[in-house]
Amino acid sequence: MKKTFSIILGVILLVILINLSSIIAHIKKYSFDHNKQVTTETKVLSYKEIREMYYQQMLLAQKIEGSIKYSLVGNEVRKGYDAVTYDVDFLHDNQQIKVKIELPITTYKDSNMTINFISGEGYILKIFEDGKWKNVNKKITQEIINNYDGK
Repeated sequence: MKKTFSIILGVILLVILINLSSIIAHIKKYSFDHNKQVTTETKVLSYKEIREMYYQQMLLAQKIEGSIKYSLVGNEVRKGYDAVTYDVDFLHDNQQIKVKIELPITTYKDSNMTINFISGEGYILKIFEDGKWKNVNKKITQEIINNYDGK
């Protein structure tokens, strides 16, 4: 009986050790899901400014996806990075304009790290072109990118 118990305990400890990095990542993801703060920020951005934000978020995603603790949180950062692609593409194709955009920003802080990133699609409120603000109030889609003529 004692031998069987020792074998079962040994197998359980072995399974835990093999999956330790996954267990740690899931604990951090759980903490992230329950302690993150999501706010909506309104910003006026040019192509260069949003491209820099996009690039910094890409670097952050790469950094934390490669870590043991934050790999699953890194997936969330990557999703936010992917969600804002249309906004970056739109401004890339229309670099003469600026946009007033609402962006969901997620902040997560624990004892080791503070993670701050764009966590979803932007909502373009206005476009500044030819010295005037034009109301838009839309999420940018591929169709809008293809058909935008500045009017």
